[in-house]
Amino acid sequence: MSDLLNRHGKLLVFPAAAVVFFLGALLFFYRGTYDPPPSGEIPAHRIQPPVSTFATLAETPPISRGTLLVDAGHTNDYFREEVSAFLSKVSRRGYDIDFLGTFSTFGTASRLSDSIRLETLQEKLRGADSFLVIQPLIAYTTEEVAEVQRFVLEKGGRLMLVADPTRDHRINSIAGGFGITFRPDYLYNLVDYDLNYQDIIITEFRADEITSGLGSISLYAAGSLQSAGPGLAIPDANTQSSLVKNIEPLYPLVKSADGGVVAIGDMTFMVPPQDGIYDNARLNSNLANFLTQSQRQFQLADFPHFFRDDVDIILSGSALVDAGAQMKGLLEDLQVVSQIRAVENLDRDSVYLGLFDDAVNVSQYLQLAGVQIDDTIRTPFAPDIAPEETAVAILHQSSGRQVLVILADTPDSLASVLDQLGSGDFRGGLLGDFVGVYKTS
Repeated sequence: MSDLLNRHGKLLVFPAAAVVFFLGALLFFYRGTYDPPPSGEIPAHRIQPPVSTFATLAETPPISRGTLLVDAGHTNDYFREEVSAFLSKVSRRGYDIDFLGTFSTFGTASRLSDSIRLETLQEKLRGADSFLVIQPLIAYTTEEVAEVQRFVLEKGGRLMLVADPTRDHRINSIAGGFGITFRPDYLYNLVDYDLNYQDIIITEFRADEITSGLGSISLYAAGSLQSAGPGLAIPDANTQSSLVKNIEPLYPLVKSADGGVVAIGDMTFMVPPQDGIYDNARLNSNLANFLTQSQRQFQLADFPHFFRDDVDIILSGSALVDAGAQMKGLLEDLQVVSQIRAVENLDRDSVYLGLFDDAVNVSQYLQLAGVQIDDTIRTPFAPDIAPEETAVAILHQSSGRQVLVILADTPDSLASVLDQLGSGDFRGGLLGDFVGVYKTS
């Protein structure tokens, strides 16, 4: 019995001790009253607004016809929705948007095999005025770089390269072909920045069409570039590189030496809502202007893309009515509107279909191309050619007008060369940029 009482006594000691401890803590920490500090309004001068400021841009963009080709065939690391706002600016300037490759249901760019991609790139560039490459994960092959170099350096097309250091890319595989290198660094500024030290603000620019009207821009994931051409955006002295010492300029925006390529080591500036901060909207508009004011030069191999307006089809005689209908159907299949006319209009793009006996009617175009047709066919590019079972194609360009002259020895030969135009096989008969001679047997 005594043991039982002792055990119960011990059990009662612990709750009693806990109660005493609780009461002691309560009296020590809680004095029974609460005196809040006096309330007061914060002075207005101490309220700091966010650094980021949004601006609207009212503009009447210049309108021109053309096509921007956008790379989506190198497993490019971006979503279509990210560039939609920028591409809308390009569209508002009258340009069509075409894609190299396709996007998946998730909006990401596809991957094509090397051979299909090269063939597709060649065909797409024939109809393009400008080319936009963003974050390619698959490196450009030597053959692809050569095609893009020809497009820019020989044909006057324009190229824009975009990549930022926060995403993987192989953009130097194409940028190097134009004397440009994207460094694997990121830029930061511990003194003057937007939301954090990697959000650099740039207020100094080299005078150029790309920088016209810019007061300040903000880049949120920028890297630096090297170029044989000019640097366009000049960060302040407090901007640092995560990779290199500041013994070299840290340009995030550059041009190539020839001026046909613009490259920027950031993608955020074109993605909403960052595209509306500071003068980023103006920067996007200037870049859209750059892409849509191409001085693209077309050659015969680019058929039918050199036709930008409705086309008149002129026949040398009634015997070629079938050839006229064939040509009209071919152009319609290639999305070119055409009409058969009796007389040439010197203000309109035209296709002239005739026989060698009718060469005198287009002698001015033949002479300008250095082509003579009589008992033989003479060109500056090859030995004399017998006219039997033969056709000649000449592209003449002047004052923005395109004239395609096609002559053959017979209506059947004419029909044969039109078949080659439709299939693309005519490129095998090119003797120069603007002259082709074809055997039609």
